[in-house]
Amino acid sequence: MKQLIVIVLVTLGINSHMFAQNKLLDRFSFSVSGGTAIPVGTFGMKDINNAAVHYKEGQYDRIIGIDKSKSGFARLGYGYHAQLSYRLTNHLFVFLRAGQTTNSVEMSGVSAFFTQRWKPEPIIFEEANYTIGSVTPGLGYKLSFKHFDLSLGLFGGSARSNFPVYKGTFTLNQSTWAYEGETPDLNSFLTGGALSINRRIKWIIAGIEIAYQHANFKYDIRLRRIPGYNASPIVHDKLVVSLLNVGLKLGYNFGM
Repeated sequence: MKQLIVIVLVTLGINSHMFAQNKLLDRFSFSVSGGTAIPVGTFGMKDINNAAVHYKEGQYDRIIGIDKSKSGFARLGYGYHAQLSYRLTNHLFVFLRAGQTTNSVEMSGVSAFFTQRWKPEPIIFEEANYTIGSVTPGLGYKLSFKHFDLSLGLFGGSARSNFPVYKGTFTLNQSTWAYEGETPDLNSFLTGGALSINRRIKWIIAGIEIAYQHANFKYDIRLRRIPGYNASPIVHDKLVVSLLNVGLKLGYNFGM
């Protein structure tokens, strides 16, 4: 993502000799982390019976969408982040964090549910991966023990997600039940925290990071049978993203 590239280029483009002679720049450190992105809460739930959106019209009960705020159907994924930190005191620091997470979507249960409901027309559902990018400033606190550091940071800022569009394909005639039109990116405020245990080896920082992030992406979606049938009513939905990121961290401390 663009923000991550900018942070990396700016940091690496500063000459190390300048850091050694400027007390202000001595307070900076830079790190990257990456690992698994574990969906938690409703983001990882896969209960289509609870998430199906019903629309009653006379004696008919139609399903017009999937409520992602009740079940996100997210699988185990991966993520990476970069962080530029500035030390205020021996314990307090501020930082700018940027990164991206990716989680695939579990649709087999959704396909089975709709195939049973709409038989004899088997239907196969598919959906693109959830890709969440974020840029978040934050405030942290660090404790040092000989060659080890324990850091805790809280952050909040901007996040962007691809549109959570899904499509069902009827296998008998290859028609689809899908969203028609452009799929804009979604924006939300993201909050979270990160805990890391690091080992200092001269200027190098190496350790383990555990981070949590949460965001709500609101959107409207209208599905219809293509070709043919009229569109269903609009569904006002919300993708609730809750992720636990666990991975390795590697950094450089310019003030050592």
